[in-house]
Amino acid sequence: MPANLTPEFLKARERFRRAKTPEEKLTALEEMLATIPKHKGTDKM
Repeated sequence: MPANLTPEFLKARERFRRAKTPEEKLTALEEMLATIPKHKGTDKM
C-alpha cells in the first residue's frame, strides 16, 4: 500500500540522509517519526 508522505516528512528524510554525525541522524529520525502520516500504508515504516 502506498504511503502519502508529507513535505515535512520528506524534508526530514533528506536531512537524515545528509546527516554526518549520530546526533544529526537522531534528530532527523525523531522528526521523521513525529511527521510520518498515521495510516495503514505506513505501519511498517
